[in-house]
Amino acid sequence: MINNVKLPFFTLLLLISFASVNAVLFTPALPMIAQFFLITEDKAQLTISWFLIGYALGQLIYGPLANRFGRKPALYMGICLQIFSSLICVAAGYLHLYWLLVVARFLLALGSGVGLKMTFTYVNECYEPKIASEKISYLMLAFAITPGLSIALGGVLNTFWGWMSCFYAGAFYGIILLLFVARLPETQKILDLNALKFKHLVKAYANQFKNFRLILGGLLMGMGTAFVYIFAALAPFIAMNLYGMKSEHYGFANLLPPLGLLIGSLISAQCAKRFALMGNIFAGIIIITLGVISMFLGMMTHLPVLAALFVPTIIIYFGMCFIFSNASSIAMSHVTDKAHGAAVMSFINMGFATLGVLSLGYFPIHTYLLPSVYLFICGAMALIAFLFYTGDVINPNRSE
Repeated sequence: MINNVKLPFFTLLLLISFASVNAVLFTPALPMIAQFFLITEDKAQLTISWFLIGYALGQLIYGPLANRFGRKPALYMGICLQIFSSLICVAAGYLHLYWLLVVARFLLALGSGVGLKMTFTYVNECYEPKIASEKISYLMLAFAITPGLSIALGGVLNTFWGWMSCFYAGAFYGIILLLFVARLPETQKILDLNALKFKHLVKAYANQFKNFRLILGGLLMGMGTAFVYIFAALAPFIAMNLYGMKSEHYGFANLLPPLGLLIGSLISAQCAKRFALMGNIFAGIIIITLGVISMFLGMMTHLPVLAALFVPTIIIYFGMCFIFSNASSIAMSHVTDKAHGAAVMSFINMGFATLGVLSLGYFPIHTYLLPSVYLFICGAMALIAFLFYTGDVINPNRSE
């Protein structure tokens, strides 16, 4: 059922970027954290790995909470958990307990993960599929803007006030978001009193995991998300260790890839109005593949690192916008229970990206690893999109 409610765009923008900001805000402080706790840099990376795991798992808990207590109470629970966990991160510093910091980062992900899941729930409950795709395309601007700004802010905070100040800033973000969320409408008119019962949960999620279109949509989104996280994991080693790029130059170069997200978000939103959603997905895969091929060619011909690594990534991120917004809208258009459907879709999305990053540890880092992994994902995306299309995802009897 579509609720004819106008949602405040800026609130959705803050909400969808909630977890990504919390994921990267502290990353400029990782070397200082390693020194503070007297641990290796590899061990310090656990704060990122466990965040991603918590982010993926967190997508499943808010579906039943939103159905039992309502959309806004579920948001309040997640945001309050994020604020509390941010303060535990600070406490871990005062107590000098690294394990507590890792646990707090996991809980921080569980809390902030409410943003992505509930954004999809709200948008798909309030808008028709084509309009929802357009809205999500514009919301992709958050992924183009907020991570870079968060890293820059984290660098300033870490330099002048120490690494714990990053988590104070995260808690402040949560408090501000609480104020904005209070303005959102409540779209769950009838509460499901059985939503948290074990048998009901098993049945509800079992039904969603049987939804072939929802699974394929989540996988397509996860493959798109994986491009971003795999780049974040491999690009520093390739650029600095293999190409000899200086750290400060690498930081400035990372302002380039978000341009693809920025331009892609605007153009994909317009394409959602004019073209079939499935056609937009295939166009996105073609664009991404061209970007990967250009990366291969740039590395083979020994072009400068900007041309070989960062410019192709702009193209890849540009194409990714067509995947993310259209796949989510098509998948959710075939779901009646939007809360559980959005939860499963977001879980598959982040779960695939998390597995992709964790699997990188089994491969030695070399120049062609990144484009090789990307090319594999392109092939998988093409296969999934073909199954999506032949599975009659778009009902031929209704207009998109």
